Amino acid sequence: MEMNLSKLRKISRWRTLLFGFLAVAFGLIIIVNGVNFTKVAIDLLMSYFFLVGLVNLFLHFIVGKKEVPVIPEIVRIVLANLIGLLNRLSSLPVDIVIIILGIYQLATAAVYGITYYLYRKNQSKGALRFLLDTVLYGLIGLATVFSPSVNGQVQFFFLGMYLVMLGFSNIRDGLFFDNDRERTQLRRHIRINLPIILAAFIPAENLDQFNRFIRGQNVHEPTQTVYSLVKDEKKTADLEVLVHTSKESLFGAIGHVDICYQGQVISYGSYDVFSERCKGMIGDGVLFKVSKDDYIELCKKESKKTLFGYSLSLTEQEREAVEKRLAQIDQWLIEWEPPADLKDGRHTYAYKLRHELGARLYKFTTSRFKTYFVMSTNCCLLADSIIGQAGTDMLDIRGIIAPGTYQSYLQYEFESANDLVIARTVYQ
Repeated sequence: MEMNLSKLRKISRWRTLLFGFLAVAFGLIIIVNGVNFTKVAIDLLMSYFFLVGLVNLFLHFIVGKKEVPVIPEIVRIVLANLIGLLNRLSSLPVDIVIIILGIYQLATAAVYGITYYLYRKNQSKGALRFLLDTVLYGLIGLATVFSPSVNGQVQFFFLGMYLVMLGFSNIRDGLFFDNDRERTQLRRHIRINLPIILAAFIPAENLDQFNRFIRGQNVHEPTQTVYSLVKDEKKTADLEVLVHTSKESLFGAIGHVDICYQGQVISYGSYDVFSERCKGMIGDGVLFKVSKDDYIELCKKESKKTLFGYSLSLTEQEREAVEKRLAQIDQWLIEWEPPADLKDGRHTYAYKLRHELGARLYKFTTSRFKTYFVMSTNCCLLADSIIGQAGTDMLDIRGIIAPGTYQSYLQYEFESANDLVIARTVYQ
């Protein structure tokens, strides 16, 4: 599979800058208009689509048709739904729109509240921050729901400020896109990411784009299951991040994140189904280690998954930091043997990992990872706690990361001139 990386870099840089400038403009307009935002939302959205459409058409015909689809299918679906939603919202009383924003704040407060409870239960550091976030978002949400006419301006101000910060974050990325920045220190930076509700579907969108690309390349090898694109063949891949996605279910589409170090996959999740509660959202945190090749084959067979692998080249200092973190995590683990009990008439996934692949599974005796929570203490958080030792610029200001957010960042690093991500491999 061949692709001109210089063309891909050019496309990504201009898209990043365009999104950044439009997000800043959009945010400033919301701040200025406040509760009157719904009256101009349709015009602003249509202007955004028009500008993005012109850029895509230009790139499609000038840069290369195969690299740039004119209107990706998932974009058409999302835009159609957004237009329909905003049309309905614009006809509603402004107070109802504000109440919806307030309910979103209350849902966010609930996530932070659950996370605070789990941190306190596991005696983990950082619980106070989640308590403060719970109180802050809860008070704002309650005040908005019960007094929308008074607090609506506050909600739209927060929304506008978020878009402005998101825009500046993307403008910064776009400006440094072609610069090969040296990694001389491991200090991390906070970045502003897309809301989880939007980032959740990035892995599925990338899968759709990849499938369209393969069809466009007229691949005549039906037995081929691995597609690799290497940016720098001179560098050695020290660590690989695996982003899973599937069309089999909603959670499959949202995805999962593992890391692979020295040929061994390290995965974290709620793999003890008998400890799960709240529809599987909460459960005992389980970590397993297994051979990479066998594990990928099981993922493809068991869940019909496609895995996107991003290979990272680390400096000596970064490797030492990653290995120190892995050794620290090992101190929190105790080996766990999955029971042979059947779930819905079948052996559990954890049991298959242990007895079909020879994986070693562990539970946590301490730390925040002792209890898994899909909205915060999840696979991405553990992966980031390891990869972050290399100074990756991935830490979200809210401390919550979705698989799509992670893939978006890794794809940016791969397409840019930075030398952190040196290859992308698709296992299908």
